[in-house]
Amino acid sequence: MLKRLMSLVMAFGLSVWLLPGLAYSGDDDAIRRGLQEHLRPSHMEAANPALEGYVFKPGAVLVLQAERASAKKLRVIQANTKSPRFHVRDYAEVTVAPDGSVKAGPGGFTLPKGTRLSVLGLKVEKDRVRVFTHTLAPVPLPDGKTAYGCTEFVFPLDATVRDRGDVATVTAQINRVLSLSTNG
Repeated sequence: MLKRLMSLVMAFGLSVWLLPGLAYSGDDDAIRRGLQEHLRPSHMEAANPALEGYVFKPGAVLVLQAERASAKKLRVIQANTKSPRFHVRDYAEVTVAPDGSVKAGPGGFTLPKGTRLSVLGLKVEKDRVRVFTHTLAPVPLPDGKTAYGCTEFVFPLDATVRDRGDVATVTAQINRVLSLSTNG
C-alpha cells in the first residue's frame, strides 16, 4: 500500500514538473536556428591579459542603431594564478520593445549610435530573445580611459510570432536596433 502511494505521489510530482513544458507549443527552435545563422557568435580573448577583450574569431558584427545603449565594462577574473582566466558574464540590459523603443538598464557607461558590436551569445526563450554583445573595439569612458563594453539586448517575443516560428519578424525587430555590418 505504501509503495503504491509513493508511486502515485512520484507520478503526480513528475507530471506537475513536466506538463508546463509540454503545454508550451511555440516554435522557438525555428527562431533559434534562423537567428544563429544571422547572428554568428564571435570568440574573444580572455586568457592573455595583454589581449583581453580582443575578438580573435569574429562572427557577426552589428552596428548600434539606437541613439544610446548602456554597457558595463568587460570583466575577466581568475581564481588563482594556476586557474584559467574567464569572462564574467556581467552585461548591461537594454530592452527593445516591438515598436523599437529602447529602455536601457543601469550600466557603467553609454554606447553611442554607430558603435560596432560583436555577438558573444544568443538565447531564445519562450517569451524573449536575448543577444549578448561586446564592443568590437575599446570605447572611451568618462574618466578618459578606454574599455570594452558588454550589453545584453532583450527583445520581447510575441506569442503569435513565436508560435509561427516567424524568423523574419524577429530579425526585423533586432535589425531596427542592431543592424548587420556589411564590411565586417
